[in-house]
Amino acid sequence: MSKYFTSYNKESLFNKIDKISIEQVNNQIITKYDNIVRSIVNVSKYYEIFDIKKYLKERIEFIEKNFNISKYNLIIKSGRQELTLLSDVVDINGTEFNKSFFILNSSDKSRRLSFNSGLFCNTKNFYTISSPKNISLNRKHLKGVTKLAEEASDKLNDETFSDQINFIKEIINHKISLSNLKNVIVPDTDVKVNHLKFDSFKNHLCYFNSTNQLQLTSDQIKTLRTPSSNLIVNNSSDFYLDAFLVFQIYLRIFSNQDSHLIQKETERIMNITQYSIRNRMLESIGI
Repeated sequence: MSKYFTSYNKESLFNKIDKISIEQVNNQIITKYDNIVRSIVNVSKYYEIFDIKKYLKERIEFIEKNFNISKYNLIIKSGRQELTLLSDVVDINGTEFNKSFFILNSSDKSRRLSFNSGLFCNTKNFYTISSPKNISLNRKHLKGVTKLAEEASDKLNDETFSDQINFIKEIINHKISLSNLKNVIVPDTDVKVNHLKFDSFKNHLCYFNSTNQLQLTSDQIKTLRTPSSNLIVNNSSDFYLDAFLVFQIYLRIFSNQDSHLIQKETERIMNITQYSIRNRMLESIGI
């Protein structure tokens, strides 16, 4: 997902959306943008073309009734279409977030149709995306998807974002140990990609330390530079990190991914609440 946004102008955005063309010829779905073919895929008889142009416009009109859209980002890549809308600003403990909406669709079978809400922090470049029951949509492009899409996402209000806002408030002034953090990011040690994510996160911590945004010891740096697959964090090598900073740094890793992946990683890192401890409690025991 690109971090670059365009100032919102509904007419201009609708003109861009109108350039999308998805049609079925026999058993093939042909996706064009501005009359240029972007994707051709074979599909089964159960596949149903979804009118993404109509849906995007309807969702925009619907969101405008409750929120002030300020910026947007429309990505057309191969057979994937993704729209991100930024709206009202909410301040959480001195950090500003935009209430945001994410619509993702594909005509090349790479992604399900989805509609989710979240928060975007421009100053720190990260997104948090959840799927609240009252608006969430996540459907395959099979028969009936159009009807299901029309029935979903009918309720939008400030409560849509309450869970995410409350989560961020909950982890502020809390810390989490590196050992517990590894349990969150690497729940299954046999899955290689989990270790890659944890290694990427640890590399970001080292970078933050090199720019004086963290104050880590040489032993802590040595621990962070140990490959995740070989890393065993024991009592002598364990240390605590600020939970809100952990949340930011981890989600920054995925800031250029699409909303489907960011949602999965948001749900993963939100599990840190199981282990976070108030700073005051740690200070009372000399940590």
